Amino acid sequence: MRIGIDARPLRAQRTGIGNYVYGLVRQLPQVAPEHEYFLYSNKEIDADLPGISVHSETDRAFAACPGTLWLWGRGGKFVRRDRLDAFWSSSASLPGSVPASVLKLVTVYDLAWLHFPETMSRYNLFVHRIFAEKAIRRADLIVAISRSTAEDLIQFLDVPAEKIKLVYPGISEQYKPRDPLQAAEYISRKYNVSPRYMAAVGTVEPRKNLTLLVRAMGILKNKGQIGCPLLISGGKGWKNTRLFQEIESAGLTENEIRFLGYLPDEDLPLFYAGSQVFLFPSLYEGFGLPPLEAMACGTPAVASDAKCMPEVLGDAAILVPPTDAEGFAAAIARLSLDGSLRRSLRIAGICQAEKFRWEDSVKQLLDAFEGNVGDSVKRAESYGR
Repeated sequence: MRIGIDARPLRAQRTGIGNYVYGLVRQLPQVAPEHEYFLYSNKEIDADLPGISVHSETDRAFAACPGTLWLWGRGGKFVRRDRLDAFWSSSASLPGSVPASVLKLVTVYDLAWLHFPETMSRYNLFVHRIFAEKAIRRADLIVAISRSTAEDLIQFLDVPAEKIKLVYPGISEQYKPRDPLQAAEYISRKYNVSPRYMAAVGTVEPRKNLTLLVRAMGILKNKGQIGCPLLISGGKGWKNTRLFQEIESAGLTENEIRFLGYLPDEDLPLFYAGSQVFLFPSLYEGFGLPPLEAMACGTPAVASDAKCMPEVLGDAAILVPPTDAEGFAAAIARLSLDGSLRRSLRIAGICQAEKFRWEDSVKQLLDAFEGNVGDSVKRAESYGR
């Protein structure tokens, strides 16, 4: 098969979606080298993808064009030129004109644009409202990253269950148990922070619900129970004025809560491993990869119980409602005192993370392509080859 891939997320400083796409694309030519893969983007692709069956093209003349608009306006040209059998969009959007003979897959990570529109930037909300539902209707298959996302598609958009293919994210091999003291010392030296810290990871935007952690830290401060600072890694994001107002109102200083910005891939496993506890209070997620990565590194996690978290984390983390600052504060305090609980969560977390492997994920994605191989042959014949 000749498989086209929307490679826009494969840029430098990848976040959750970019890591998901990279994890799959990196494995595809290794697991199924008999296929050819064509990667398209209007921005530079920053990914080491070995294999002679991988072709990439950057449409630099349109680098200034918003990505979704570029894909809608220009993507069909590449689909037709390269005579593709299938096109996989790594977001809920599709090229404006794709031959009916081409198998069309769309990835849906979550339905935040329906459930929590107020947490999105104006541009992202506009793009989703204009393009997402149309792409979901046009697609032959929908790739959902969790059962909760699949259930949302069925319940809120009336997508037939048989049209949905579940493809979980995997955990990269770099996320593994490490010496916590050595990891913490590395982070301390490089970022000039305390070697004893709590960690959170996520773009600084409303859906990540970081204001809840601010309130929890304020509660701990008032009780004299802040044993170490909270370090937050993530891009600047949007709509975060209220967050910084809350920090000021709570009387928290950089000695108690600090934003490190984006951490490079090579530092993130050490950031997780050196942490006393990982905190993830998100309001809504399609999957929620950071707490699972932290658990893979041997760090106990406290996360919200929102939507997919019980599905992903199971009983291997402490789950608290995303509105319960007292509950988060109590969980942090308990973990700081209960060594037995920390050890049991460490073991359970490592075991839970091992259930999510990229090798399995890419096979699930390939099933989506190859399960339609008969139709793909007909599509190839329609191109006259």
